[in-house]
Amino acid sequence: MKIGNIKVEGLARLAPMAGISNAPFRTIAKECGSGLTTSEEIDANGLIKRTKKTLDDIAKYYPEERPIALQILGSDKENLVIGSKMLQDSGADIIDLNMGCPVPKITKTGRGSAMMKDLKNTSKILSAMRKVIKVPFTIKIRSGWDEKNLNAVEVAKIAEDIGIDAITVHPRTRAQRFTGKSNWDVISEVVSSVAVPVTGNGDVNSISEAVRMKEYTGCESVMIGRAAIGKPWIFDEKYENLSYQEKYEYKTKIINRHIELIKNHFSERIALLQMQRHLSWYAGGQDRVRSFRVSLFSTKTFDEAMNVFNDYWISLQNYKNLQKVV
Repeated sequence: MKIGNIKVEGLARLAPMAGISNAPFRTIAKECGSGLTTSEEIDANGLIKRTKKTLDDIAKYYPEERPIALQILGSDKENLVIGSKMLQDSGADIIDLNMGCPVPKITKTGRGSAMMKDLKNTSKILSAMRKVIKVPFTIKIRSGWDEKNLNAVEVAKIAEDIGIDAITVHPRTRAQRFTGKSNWDVISEVVSSVAVPVTGNGDVNSISEAVRMKEYTGCESVMIGRAAIGKPWIFDEKYENLSYQEKYEYKTKIINRHIELIKNHFSERIALLQMQRHLSWYAGGQDRVRSFRVSLFSTKTFDEAMNVFNDYWISLQNYKNLQKVV
């Protein structure tokens, strides 16, 4: 798949997720096989004000992540234009506009999926951004605001006419948020309606499912979001064929690598919170996970957190080996 002049390797790639798709997690996903990574949403207002959190925690990326797509969020045309130029100047290979976030605190200010309601204003915003963005420019949309307003195809056609280079479609409405089942037919309809590359997103929890989405919808790539939380190896096409022991060793290596990235990237306080969250997700739905999480979130230092996790992680392996013997 090519987005403008950027070649995207592989089929599946990490979706942007607020508070999750930061530089350490994106790097891990890329090392596991994500064809391209996109930052979590970067608020245009915060970017312009140059708040420390926006610049250091959200907009920051590692050179080895490139090509990198930086996603901007906003509804004010002037701020989005200025913010896009700032991200472009920071080295973004692709600028992505968030037109899909369904969270009320975002949509009530006209941002995210609310941009799919006022297409006249959104067209003006896209046109103004396109004039200043010299790198590939993409958008991420939903199927519509609600079931009575399914306008993904209309939005996609408008975007294509303005010169958008690629479109990602999450086929749930804003009203659905993350509930119910995504309607892959909406992706198919967008693919059939535009000539630019389309990426599908929604209810994909393995490479096998990503292949199925591509075959069903005709999309050129697939974004995986929530299913990658605690399982970044989901992007490795070889993972599904590994033995239990091979998977255990592979996952252990990835987890340790991720923790080191977190410790080096964030301040000590934020790093501990990030470690606890991700170690909790890495534990998944395994045995005795509730008591493990209580202990994990009670820790006060990096070493304490890792000791609690390692004891739990090793116990899982020992339990599995005991089952084999029995």
